[in-house]
Amino acid sequence: MNANPQEFVRRNTLRGVLALSRNWAIIFVTAAISIWANNIFVYLISVWIIGIFQYAIGEVLLHEASHYNLFRNKKLNDYLEIFYSLPFFVTISQYRAYHLDHHYKMNTEADHLVEDYEILGLKKEEKNMFWIWFIKPILGYAGYFYVRHVIELNPLKSAIQMMLFWIPVFAIFIYLGRIDILLLYWFVPFLWSFSSLFYWSEIAEHYNTKYGTRSDLGFWKNFILHNAGHHNVHHNYPTIPWYLLPKAHKALCPNEGDVSYGFIDTYKKLKELN
Repeated sequence: MNANPQEFVRRNTLRGVLALSRNWAIIFVTAAISIWANNIFVYLISVWIIGIFQYAIGEVLLHEASHYNLFRNKKLNDYLEIFYSLPFFVTISQYRAYHLDHHYKMNTEADHLVEDYEILGLKKEEKNMFWIWFIKPILGYAGYFYVRHVIELNPLKSAIQMMLFWIPVFAIFIYLGRIDILLLYWFVPFLWSFSSLFYWSEIAEHYNTKYGTRSDLGFWKNFILHNAGHHNVHHNYPTIPWYLLPKAHKALCPNEGDVSYGFIDTYKKLKELN
């Protein structure tokens, strides 16, 4: 008997709260340890750790909220955007419209990813995938790419929401005389490591796939980033929440889509298809 997809549509508010809490706690603790250590090498490591968990919040869990999967109460997914959307300069409504458009128009000329691949140089006949995958994002291009993505979402319509969030945040740090902490431990990770992870996901999930989507079934990505690698099953069944995606993948579509196992293997798969 085939499994019923509805068996996996079980949203859980407690899991959503715990997932958010874990990520924010790791960010704060990492920043605190780095400040205490006062060492450049510890700082650089902290930037990437913070960026990874920023991505877990501002892309992975934001993505879940856009599908109303983060909390069981549908309205909470919109009302609590202060914890996973506004810190990343987007609103939940903007992200939802942008992302659902991708679902409905995937891999067509109307899909924003098609334009992004042109911008990233992926449509050129002669391209250096090593440069595009490894070097270009960490040299700062990924930050520009994410800022462009935010501008494309037309943030002017949500300027008031952004100001209501960010003006008090800046005011608090200025009052405390520690604006350096906000810049060093939020904006540097945000524009470097978070943006690099965003850049890599934009390429890895659909570019040059044989079957339309690519799942990364590597252990660490899915363990740290709330099963974000289970991309094919998500596209097939977007109402299944993140914590049930591995089971849903095995039960509903175990042999579908392109598959890689980790960051390096994804790069190899991208090269194989070029």
